[in-house]
Amino acid sequence: MARFTQAQMLDELRTIFLFEADHVLISSGPAKAEAFIGFRTEDEYCHEPTTKVDLSLFADITGSFERSYQYAFNPSLLNTFQDHEIQDLHTFLQGTPRIGGAASSETHRFMTPDGYCQMVADTALARWKLEWIADGTQTFTTRELALLANMTEGAVRMAISDKSDARLKTIQGSKPVSVSFAETKRWLAGRRGFVPCPSVPKEDHFLSLAMREAESSVELSRLVQRILNFEPAEKLAQKAGMDIDEAERWLNGNFTFDLPQARAVAECLNVDVPLFIGKALEVSLRRQGETE
Repeated sequence: MARFTQAQMLDELRTIFLFEADHVLISSGPAKAEAFIGFRTEDEYCHEPTTKVDLSLFADITGSFERSYQYAFNPSLLNTFQDHEIQDLHTFLQGTPRIGGAASSETHRFMTPDGYCQMVADTALARWKLEWIADGTQTFTTRELALLANMTEGAVRMAISDKSDARLKTIQGSKPVSVSFAETKRWLAGRRGFVPCPSVPKEDHFLSLAMREAESSVELSRLVQRILNFEPAEKLAQKAGMDIDEAERWLNGNFTFDLPQARAVAECLNVDVPLFIGKALEVSLRRQGETE
């Protein structure tokens, strides 16, 4: 199943706000609708281009959708998603319009289960149940399994109807059909489209990618801080066997490359040691060249 982008999700979010502006227009008039959406229309807001919507006016929910997208589809130790945002997204989506603007009856994708925002909210909830609660009592729907495995619901139903020992086993008599936590974990482990949350930095593909793409010592040091959960320099000094001043430099981007120190920092972070050492050398040389 083709994965949609975060940009597509945000564009759909802009569409939602246009339809909501029409509801404000109907209920409270053009002045309050303009105050809500940021501009006036001569027609219906739902027909205006999404490029006119400034998402900074709706920063709270926009930020939640952005963080939820990354958590749902790009799970990483760098994700800043908070579990309370799951409720925020679902409450927000329950309150979105289910019909067109002031005079139209247009049905838009966001009003359906196939809406990008809805899929992000549902996937984030499913992943949270799978990897945050994880007490074994959760059950999962065919939709949640499809979203986690990046498959269609039809493909999940085929896995259920399979007669082999590898079939997806459902909870007997469950309506709607549901799958136990243990069976969900087993089945997802064999799906190519499923991306599990990494348990340690070394397994974090997106962290490794961010490390490769770091272009300065400051960017690399920010990643070090994130991995250490912003612990003070004393903690790094203790873990890596260096003095506090040296640890401070590794945390603020002013370090001078030293092979034994770089190795010690990489090992205490539990990241790919050659990757970290190579990047530390690169950004240190870059900073030295800029200074000269």
